[in-house]
Amino acid sequence: MSHPDHRMNLRPLETPTGVSAVAGPHDIGASPGDKKSKSKSTRGKKKSMFETYMSKEDVSEGLKRGTLIQGILRINPKKFHEAFIPSPDGDRDIFIDGVVARNRALNGDLVVVKLLPEEQWKVVKPESNDKETEGTCESDLPEELCGHHLPQQSLKSCNDSPDVIIEAQFDGSDSEDGHGITQNVLVDGVKKLSVCVSEKGKEDGDAPVTNDETTCISQDTRALPEKSLQRSAKVVYILEKKHSRAATGFLKLLADKNSELFRKYALFSPSDHRVPRIYVPLKDCPHDFVARPKDYANTLFICRIVDWKEDCNFALGQLAKSLGQAGEIEPETEGILTEYGVDFSDFSSEVLECLPQGLPWRIPPEEFSKRRDLRKDCIFTIDPSTARDLDDALSCKPLADGSFEVGVHIADVSYFVPEGSDLDKVAAERATSVYLVQKVVPMLPRLLCEELCSLNPMSDKLTFSVIWTLTPGGKILDEWFGRTIIRSCTKLSYEHAQSMIESPTEKIPATELPPISPEHSSEEVHQ
Repeated sequence: MSHPDHRMNLRPLETPTGVSAVAGPHDIGASPGDKKSKSKSTRGKKKSMFETYMSKEDVSEGLKRGTLIQGILRINPKKFHEAFIPSPDGDRDIFIDGVVARNRALNGDLVVVKLLPEEQWKVVKPESNDKETEGTCESDLPEELCGHHLPQQSLKSCNDSPDVIIEAQFDGSDSEDGHGITQNVLVDGVKKLSVCVSEKGKEDGDAPVTNDETTCISQDTRALPEKSLQRSAKVVYILEKKHSRAATGFLKLLADKNSELFRKYALFSPSDHRVPRIYVPLKDCPHDFVARPKDYANTLFICRIVDWKEDCNFALGQLAKSLGQAGEIEPETEGILTEYGVDFSDFSSEVLECLPQGLPWRIPPEEFSKRRDLRKDCIFTIDPSTARDLDDALSCKPLADGSFEVGVHIADVSYFVPEGSDLDKVAAERATSVYLVQKVVPMLPRLLCEELCSLNPMSDKLTFSVIWTLTPGGKILDEWFGRTIIRSCTKLSYEHAQSMIESPTEKIPATELPPISPEHSSEEVHQ
């Protein structure tokens, strides 16, 4: 498949399992009129909505010279025509206005931008000191509606909750020619996509908004103080597609039943309005979707963007799977994890085979000669009462000279994860455990987190420790780092520890405490 950013050496999107690769039609984004006139060389070429990306060489040169700037793109989730990248000098963010200036980049992507001429910079209201402030004539309208003849009501709703406006974009107003609605406001590849109050001073709902009658910046920008302007830019290259290109959302039929696109494609509307709407082949949709679209009105789907051409304001995608009913916890959770690229699949048998097979596992005798043995020390864990993976423990021993020996002991996971093993690779890809309200997606298998490495009380465990000698005032006199073996004497909850801190001299009844190993007393732990 030809791809507009073929020079960018980007990682290719993986085709989701069970979904065939899509070859995009050449007429996506073209109106029937375009197709008829292809034989006429002057009219056959479609106008591009988006600028072609700069070459890799020009980007490198521009970044070196400082004429281009790179940064992570943040799209405002409530006003999705507004996007920003951090300024390299730590000053106010650089503003990117509208979907055309974003040039097909998505939230989180590492992009390269070129500053616009100063007269196109954003005017910031003087009373506002928030980085992401509104300009003088920004509108909350979806980009798809800009340039349309908008009803009076839509214009009046501009300052209301964006939900009012978002509904409008789904109200049968889809432009299936993909690019016709915005090409009239695209000048030299960049133009503000906004609906502004006309110079006559009224919002005329019946008259088309044209560039001559709008005044986005009410006075000459050169007359404004420097701090009331926010540098504005356009995206010229995507260095790294950090966004997963996956979205959850809903399927609907295209509005124009007579169009050629209607017979081949459905429209996918992402729940996250920072992601463009997506054409998906009907062959990927449920077999009865065209006949009974209302049956799927509340069904959540996952869709992946596979292409987004310069001449189309909608992307091209593949349906990956149906998740279930919107509003139910499991489908919504799976959708969130997929959108953010979180791997929540079960660990493969190859990964699990990297772990010790015979349980209960015991520390091999040779480890005792390689490690400092701290099993006789009073060491304990403090965690939430429901925690199952106890990954750090503490100790504090008064010394004869009045100083203290304080230890922090971390579960030695590295012992069980050989470098370069399947387990190491999958943990590196996951990078972290992901904590949701009702579940955890672990970075490492539960056998390792909750049994082999968890510093459960009264069992020998491999750890990596730091031990400081401290004065009573907390000054470090000495420190030691190394591999150790510990035996935690008890598992305290935060509540247990807090009650001990609050009652330093009062004996806490044994019934209110967790079991403590016979080698140590509750008084010792309390102290």
